[in-house]
Amino acid sequence: MFRFHKTLDVLTLFHAPQKAESTKVLSVLRSAITKAEENSLAGKKGADTTFQLEVVEAPNVPTASQLKSILEYVGANKVGQIVQGARNEKDAVKILEEGGPVSSERVLRPLLVDWNNGRAGEFQLTYGSNHN
Repeated sequence: MFRFHKTLDVLTLFHAPQKAESTKVLSVLRSAITKAEENSLAGKKGADTTFQLEVVEAPNVPTASQLKSILEYVGANKVGQIVQGARNEKDAVKILEEGGPVSSERVLRPLLVDWNNGRAGEFQLTYGSNHN
């Protein structure tokens, strides 16, 4: 008997290297991938729970198509949280198409998008008492 392997979920992190929170998020995600790969090599159960990470660094912004999907995931009423100053999807697209650093700075970062499961939002790091 053979089994089909699940394709990896694709996550995109819209990252701002100059922001400490964004750098921490990227580090956590990369650590999760490394740990899953190590567990897989060691044959540990549950080791196939990993994902493919795509990092889009500022000043790059989501494409119009990506933005539309992101707004579908979070709800159109949250457009101003994803692209500062945007009142609707049309405003958001216009802001991003203007390009340049001002446009890039208006995009929420870190913004993590799970394309396979239709989720997007600000990645919140939560540290318990056992974490440094």
